Amino acid sequence: MIITPQTAEFSIPEDTHCVLVDEAQFLSEKNVKGLRELTLDVPVICYGLRTDYRTRLFPGSKRLLELADTIEEIKTVCVQCDRKATINAKFYLEFYPEYRKVIVRDGSEEPDLGTEDKYQPMCWKCWNQ
Repeated sequence: MIITPQTAEFSIPEDTHCVLVDEAQFLSEKNVKGLRELTLDVPVICYGLRTDYRTRLFPGSKRLLELADTIEEIKTVCVQCDRKATINAKFYLEFYPEYRKVIVRDGSEEPDLGTEDKYQPMCWKCWNQ
């Protein structure tokens, strides 16, 4: 199944037993509406982030939180202190005058794809320091 921001209706094969959606934070409100309608016929499970690196809800996540029958948190720990991580912190590396990780707290809301080289889980305390 291909999902575009405009997709509000989905068609799935008749023998489908479940629909899994990854990176659900990037869904549009129309996508979420379509997936909600799909739950009349088949379970839909969505995985994704709640907030961006600025601690603001993604539009897709917001709508999913409003409509979800159940919400389960997948817990992880802060990379700096082992407390519960609640923020997907964005950072860049600075090499001069010394090597250090600089946390980005504000900026564009446009997706900036990356993995461990740009984002790491952090607790509120470490992110805020």
